[in-house]
Amino acid sequence: MPKPFPTALIVHGGAGARGPAEERAPRKRAMMAAVKAGAAILRGGGSALDAVIASVVILEDDPLFNAGYGSTLNFDGAIEMDASVMTTSTDGARAGAVAAVSRVKNPVRLARAVMEHTPHVMLAGTGAERFARDRGFELCDPEAIIAPRARERFLARIQGQNETGFPREKHGTVGAAAVDSQGQLAAATSTGGVPGKMVGRIGDSAIIGAGTFASRVAAASATGHGESIMMASLCRATIEALGGALGRSDPTRIAEHKIAELIAPRGFEAGLILVDRKGRIGYAHNAETMEVAIFDSLGALQHAWAAPMSRARRPRN
Repeated sequence: MPKPFPTALIVHGGAGARGPAEERAPRKRAMMAAVKAGAAILRGGGSALDAVIASVVILEDDPLFNAGYGSTLNFDGAIEMDASVMTTSTDGARAGAVAAVSRVKNPVRLARAVMEHTPHVMLAGTGAERFARDRGFELCDPEAIIAPRARERFLARIQGQNETGFPREKHGTVGAAAVDSQGQLAAATSTGGVPGKMVGRIGDSAIIGAGTFASRVAAASATGHGESIMMASLCRATIEALGGALGRSDPTRIAEHKIAELIAPRGFEAGLILVDRKGRIGYAHNAETMEVAIFDSLGALQHAWAAPMSRARRPRN
């Protein structure tokens, strides 16, 4: 009987500003709830795909995170959410994504349905919502899934009160990456996008290879400046570099290298989490902070406000 693979999971709550002090404790509780939900699935012999979906759904349901119910609002004061998922095993890779959806409470679940029940990788807008209805998803009134916190921040932005009312929000995404006892890898990412974005803007969270990617080597989820992450195909580039290192470099070092090489020189910020097939976990970012919660291959659970990588650090040739 084959030896089971070490299981591991990492969840992120976005890279950017640290946020108000009064939100940090409830954010930590939500992050720990998310990682515990995924860890319980992995401990029970469940799949990495089920684990990352369970983790991300908990954060989509929490108004403190920019995804699902907590999504920030676009220029018109509406929500347009993006999400994607990718999983891989000995049978190959599968992926699904949705973009610019406004009537589905948990877009990451809809992204999974696209992967499992269509011949496509991505559906967007009204087409994605029609598919959701056909698959039995409850379609919500868009106003009903706008959190009061998001509405307040939208009003503060349009009234020019960023400095006197609420902190300026720079980035926001949630995501997870995991490996299960069968060696299957999966990653999922979900976001409400950039606060005040143009109507119809789609970010990296919906783009396979950019905001989400999984291969037989590792799985990764990104957060930060979406346009830069898309241009760099950050998750795919990082996993390919990790595979090229043949296990000689740890995932955190590879993540730091790719952010330093592909994102930082352009003056933008990004964060990255990843798990490889050996159960090794890595994460890095160059923003003010990035919140992570971890279930490691030894079974330990932990939460961290990850410090940014050194601005002086440069990629090595």
